Amino acid sequence: MSALLARRYYRRAERELENGDLEAACDSYRAASELLPSFYAARLGHAVVLARLGDPPRAAQTLRAGIARRPRSAGVRGELWRTLGDVLTKGGDYLGALDAYNEALSALAVPSTNLALDAEVEAVILSGKARVLAKLGRYAESLEHVGFAARKHKQSQAPR
Repeated sequence: MSALLARRYYRRAERELENGDLEAACDSYRAASELLPSFYAARLGHAVVLARLGDPPRAAQTLRAGIARRPRSAGVRGELWRTLGDVLTKGGDYLGALDAYNEALSALAVPSTNLALDAEVEAVILSGKARVLAKLGRYAESLEHVGFAARKHKQSQAPR
């Protein structure tokens, strides 16, 4: 029953987000993830909306709680870590963001059946890492990661 109710809250949050009502969407995503703690899409939505509302510390806390639940899927783990990196970057915790991006890359080390999607996700993570390295003043490493990201993006676009 709680899974069904969580899905309803999630759908409501998606509609509220489309209508631009961030506060209501935040509440609905939170309700969905509280009803079903393993509902990672709701947890990710809640964190993203919190960050958009200007509360990166609460967004990071929400994501860390999801990571602590140890999701089985490498893709979900990677997405939680990547989003945590984005949130920490927004909050100014560049060293924490760098660690989160590295964890996201580690989660993707397990190959899946969709290599093009893996390459695109890896490109997004590498570009986030490049952004953080630049903010830390590590420009040579940043440019290196921009190159890595560009190659991964190109790899994801190659016809199979």
